Amino acid sequence: MQPLLIWTYHRILPEPAPGAVDVAEFESQIAFLAKKKYRFLDTAGLENWLTDPSARSGPSTMLSFDDGWADNLVWATSILKKYSARAMIAVSTSLTNPGRPGTPIEKNPANFKIIHYKKALEDAACEQGKESFLSWDELSRMRESGIWDIQAHGHSHLGSYPMPLGKIRGFHPEKSHWTMQYALGEPPFEGAPRAEFKSILSAPRAALTPDFVEALKKAPDNTARMDICKVHPNPVQAIETEAEFLARLGEDFQQCRQLFAENLGTEPIALVWPWGQDSAPSRQEALKAGFRLAFTTRKDAVSPTSPRDMLPRIAAPQTFEKFKRQECIFKSAILRKLRNIFGKKTFPQD
Repeated sequence: MQPLLIWTYHRILPEPAPGAVDVAEFESQIAFLAKKKYRFLDTAGLENWLTDPSARSGPSTMLSFDDGWADNLVWATSILKKYSARAMIAVSTSLTNPGRPGTPIEKNPANFKIIHYKKALEDAACEQGKESFLSWDELSRMRESGIWDIQAHGHSHLGSYPMPLGKIRGFHPEKSHWTMQYALGEPPFEGAPRAEFKSILSAPRAALTPDFVEALKKAPDNTARMDICKVHPNPVQAIETEAEFLARLGEDFQQCRQLFAENLGTEPIALVWPWGQDSAPSRQEALKAGFRLAFTTRKDAVSPTSPRDMLPRIAAPQTFEKFKRQECIFKSAILRKLRNIFGKKTFPQD
């Protein structure tokens, strides 16, 4: 029995770009999988593969796309159709483009405006524009095409400061992040720390303490701010109890599922965790909400014994050569074991 490989994509664009696989590389990857006789599964097919041994003859794979980027429709659809491949797209319902219900799909390579992913996410998070994301009308048409399997990425795609504060990458405005305004609860100030933010669907929210913020604002430069981050005794505080977190999480899942029902007439069976982050309480809440499968960003192959609420996926590399290398590594039990034992140093291109 061969393991199942689930590949993770975000954007598909005509030229190389951060957070994207370009069209030529993407087609090379899909053509490679098709030539090797991989079966392209949707979530229903994945459920069947996990439960029915007779469904595991021959190599199987799954293509997953996170967030709901409109360029998936514009550039990925024709390639998937060409190779008779299906794909799952996980939609953050707060990011969907309001669009105009009932209008035909008009986006195409000639008229689609490409916006840098950081700008696109910041605009969407601040309700300044969602043209980089799919509308419900487009999602409905994609589902009807038989190529796309539409599943959930939760409602919110925002993050908060983690507890403890952890690694600091720099300070605003030199280093910023599209979720920083939400995490701060105000527009970013000069010297606001660019932390490793944590998805608010994975843990109770936390925020910077007032005295820590005041110290950062008074600091003369970023060197002094970094020193403050290293020695401040209480930089972050919880602003939500565990019970409040679970109640908010339940509301988020309910809102997500309700929007699916209203706009697509379906309820999603699968949840892709935003930012790949989850926790034991959040996984339990997802199961309670009705999700039967949940996906992480932990790199590994899927086996019949993989936990249904923590299914691993492999981030699709931006180059075909690295893609082929990862396919070779993750389909091999021996190479996966060596990778887990010795880490990335053994596989420098992983």
